Amino acid sequence: MDKIKIMESSVQKWEKIIAGERSDGGVIDCPPCRIFYGLICFGCPIAAYTGKKFCKGTPYGEWHHHQIEAHDKIRKKVYCSECLRLATEMRDFMIEIVEHMKAERDAAQKED
Repeated sequence: MDKIKIMESSVQKWEKIIAGERSDGGVIDCPPCRIFYGLICFGCPIAAYTGKKFCKGTPYGEWHHHQIEAHDKIRKKVYCSECLRLATEMRDFMIEIVEHMKAERDAAQKED
């Protein structure tokens, strides 16, 4: 299982949300959650990066709360400029994790 590819899929998910091509289904359509979340969050690259489970310490909480408070719709997608800002923050955070994972991989390969 290539955790970098899983996280790149998460970047793609957020790029599509930003582009208005899809909505956010939370744990149901989150690439890492599909693999690392059952009743517990275990082994997730996001949790490894933040040191916190269930996407705590990520921009996701603010995105989720804004969706509920401002829009109160079943489909969580970009409805306003604040949605766009928050979705972009989430995408950029996923990119940050991918870059971190690649740097760790490259450093480990140099040691070999």
